[in-house]
Amino acid sequence: MKLLVSLIFLIISVVVESQFTSTGFPTQVLSSNSPWNTPIGNNPTVDPLSSSTVNRIYTELGQGGLSTNFQLHYYQWTAPLHLVNTSLPVNRIKIFQPQGEGYHETVDPLGLKVITNLPVLTSFNPDPKLDGHMIVFDTNLKVFHEFSRFKWVNSTTAEATRYDTFSYTHNGTYPAFVPGSRWWMKGVRGSGAPFIAGLIRFDEIQRGELNHAIAFGGPLNRQKSSASSPWSYELCSPVSSRTDGYVVGDNTIMEGQRIQLNPSYNINSLPPKAKLIAQALQTYGGYMVDNAGDFGIYFENLGASGSNQWESQYGTDLSTLYNIPITQFRVLSCSNISTKV
Repeated sequence: MKLLVSLIFLIISVVVESQFTSTGFPTQVLSSNSPWNTPIGNNPTVDPLSSSTVNRIYTELGQGGLSTNFQLHYYQWTAPLHLVNTSLPVNRIKIFQPQGEGYHETVDPLGLKVITNLPVLTSFNPDPKLDGHMIVFDTNLKVFHEFSRFKWVNSTTAEATRYDTFSYTHNGTYPAFVPGSRWWMKGVRGSGAPFIAGLIRFDEIQRGELNHAIAFGGPLNRQKSSASSPWSYELCSPVSSRTDGYVVGDNTIMEGQRIQLNPSYNINSLPPKAKLIAQALQTYGGYMVDNAGDFGIYFENLGASGSNQWESQYGTDLSTLYNIPITQFRVLSCSNISTKV
């Protein structure tokens, strides 16, 4: 009996340990039934205007003098991922909303415009660009803290335009136009989706495991499909809970809409890490989650260009992804379009 109990305990321990890396970070982010962790499956319905939309993106990027290549956001316009262990004494800070708005009711129910007691070390810094995104994961409580336009004021105070927190087992979605008087404040991305959702992390590329959809940014994100529509915004639920799309027209992509690398596109000649990402783009695809000046995907920010591990370890490998033509992507139909007057 003692042997059986010991064996059961050992099996449970191995299973629990396999859910986290040696740093305490989960090997799978978000729940198994999250749209972010669900494969596309065979024969998905392609949006009738997919080709028109993708060609429009390609054309408008070219006309604007911008790169028409597939892009990788890895050292700017993305987010660093910081780990903190609150089982030990850690620096605690308060954040305030610099624009005079309350945070969303789910994190600031009284509309105080201030959130306190957040575990953020003074060594943690956001992405260097204007959006200033930053992710902090508490390895003790297994929760994420996400910020946008984070800016230090002093060692115990910072400003941030938006803030969200959730468990690593969260579904990764919120109701469309989240109930409350400040629906536009939910989440730190333009779509309201968690930033960690779809972010390509260094640890998973090292392990050779990429089993989730990937976050996309794009230049033609939809506000609404027609100027005559009686509503002001439309989005694809449940991945998007709000939208900062600003383009009016039907050959555009809704925030929250799924994108897939054409399954017939031959990826066999790609080097290992690039092929891993391309496989995920064919199997899981990605979701449009934010405006961008190009058409690309997001990697964990590991530091400035020229001095980060993405370049030093996998630069030659990953650079082959730039050669994937934008026109090899297709937009899938949205089965749940939500609108807001």
